[in-house]
This record gives sequence, C-alpha cells and structure tokens, in this order.
Amino acid sequence: MAGLADLQSWLQAAMFDGAAEDPREYVLGDNRLTAEMRLGIYAQGYRLRLLECLGIEYPVLSALAGPTAFGLFAQGYIAAHPSRSYTLYDFGAGFPDYLEQARPAGDGTPHTVEAIPAALARIERARAEVQRARGVEGEAPVATETGFDPVMASILGLGLGRAYWRPDSVQLLDLPFDFTETLAAFDRGEPPILPRPEHCFVAVSRMNYRVECHRLDGWQYDWLASLPTLPAEAHPSPTDPGLAAWLPFATAHGLIAPLA
Repeated sequence: MAGLADLQSWLQAAMFDGAAEDPREYVLGDNRLTAEMRLGIYAQGYRLRLLECLGIEYPVLSALAGPTAFGLFAQGYIAAHPSRSYTLYDFGAGFPDYLEQARPAGDGTPHTVEAIPAALARIERARAEVQRARGVEGEAPVATETGFDPVMASILGLGLGRAYWRPDSVQLLDLPFDFTETLAAFDRGEPPILPRPEHCFVAVSRMNYRVECHRLDGWQYDWLASLPTLPAEAHPSPTDPGLAAWLPFATAHGLIAPLA
C-alpha cells in the first residue's frame, strides 16, 4: 500500500491532469461500480463544484452569457488552470486573464463583442477583491463636506491643505465598455443588458462596507493612479480647482483617504 503522501499525489494528478494510472490499484470497485467509475464520479463532482464557484463569483457574466456559454468558459478555465490553493477564492482570480487570452481575435478592435466576457469578468473580480481588501472603515473620521456643490467646494478650497493616499479597497480599471447599466440592471434583479462599446475609466471602491463602481474622467483616473497606497507616502492635495472640487466626493466614497 502506498503512503498517504503518495495517495494524495496520485489523486491530485487524477483530478487535475486526468492522469489516473491504474485506478484499481488505489480505488476499490465492486459489481455495481468499478474503480474507474468511482473515480470518475468523484472527479466530475469536483469539477462541477469548481464550475459552481465560478458562477457564484461571476454572477453578472454568468447571467449575461447564459448557462451554455458560461459553462464552456468555465470548463476551459478549469482544465487550463486547476485549483492549486487551499481556498476557492483564489481559484477564480485568473479567470479574466484566461478569457482575454482565449477569446477569438475578432476584427482587432477593443470594442468587439468577443471582448465583453473578459472585461466584465475584470470588473466583477475587482468588486470581489475590493470587498475583502483593507479599507478606511475604522479609521479616524474625517469631515468630507459632501453637502457642498462642486463650484462652492472649489471656491472655499475644501479638501485643500491635506495629503491624500489611495486605500487598498480601491481598484482602477481601464475598460473598452461601459458596464454601468449592465451592473445596475443585474443589481435590480433584472436580466443584465449588453454594455455600451465605449472607452471607460472605472474606480471600484468600498465605503462603510458598501462596494460601488464609479465612472471617472481621464484626469481623475490619472490622479488616482498616481497616488501612493500607503498613508506614510501621502501626496499633498492638488491645487487644480477642478480636482480640488472633486475631493469631497472622492473622500466620501472611499476613493481617497486624507492623512489625518
């Protein structure tokens, strides 16, 4: 009899790589189920569990693509990227990159329909990671002056004189589609609609444990991308009036954090 480590290695190879040599040497069979059948049932159940997990992690893509297409996406990913982590949360991390690499070339433009699955998967994975990331909840509260309109905020210089950094609970995305209405329809319990083919900058952030997606102008995206992610390296506040006027909104929605 093989030792436990050998048995585990054999089963892992059988499950992940399909390299199940001599299953009768390791698995008992009977007149009802042979060793090959028993191993096949276990392997199939394991793969179905992984498929189910991907569907839970990417519910909008699953609903938009439909069960058949999403099943093909997921089965291809499971075969190409078997789980190697103790947690299923890590398993789905590479799904957006897989969809990007596996998609048909199309006509070469970034707005082709074939590019939708990978782009949508990126924003869904970002929402999942932002939910788990360390955020600003529990930090010392800082007044955000959200009751002022942008013009008044700019006139009064609200937010100026502080230094800012970008929390881990913020992810910046540069996407070839606008998924605003797609996500909104799904969150309302309606079937998701196809996104608009439009270059779109997005920030996924969390504030008070609520995850939100915000469309950004290019200059807002560039400024957020330039910020450090550590409080000790916080940048001085901008002097540009337009950006200064946006600071109260960005702070209130957890896009930035002022140095206390």
